Amino acid sequence: MTGATFHVGDPDAPEPNRPRRIGACIVLLDDTGGSVLLEHRADSDLWGLIGGGIDDRESIIAGLHREVVEETGLGLTECALLGLWSDPTRILAYPDGNVMRSVTAGFIGRLVPGVPIVSDESRGLAWYGWEAIPWDQVPPTQRGILRRGREWEQLGVRTPYVD
Repeated sequence: MTGATFHVGDPDAPEPNRPRRIGACIVLLDDTGGSVLLEHRADSDLWGLIGGGIDDRESIIAGLHREVVEETGLGLTECALLGLWSDPTRILAYPDGNVMRSVTAGFIGRLVPGVPIVSDESRGLAWYGWEAIPWDQVPPTQRGILRRGREWEQLGVRTPYVD
């Protein structure tokens, strides 16, 4: 395996060899709500949401805040729950050989004012307008979360999603 791979509903996905992982990610909006911050992942050639795994000794929201600071250098000013994605076909496979199912809490919010900085976990950060998002380069495990963020921002859908 050369890079991380992400699967949803893929019959060819690798078989998990680790316990299910709990993660959190966030659809980060600019001040107008017209653009979303994506990171060019270092472990694959994909553009994903800011977020990551939750440590055993932290809450989901504490883990989300930690990941946002680690990956952008900035904190959050707003944060609301979009939903929970727990489809057992959501599989993450990493270059180190770890393969796991994932349950992800998706959020939507905004950063404190400032310029986000690129972390070691990414090749770059970029703001994308909703119409310019490179959907084919977004991990399959995050597309539904990003779509739900768009529904929240553009259609006013506020009921948390749960699968």
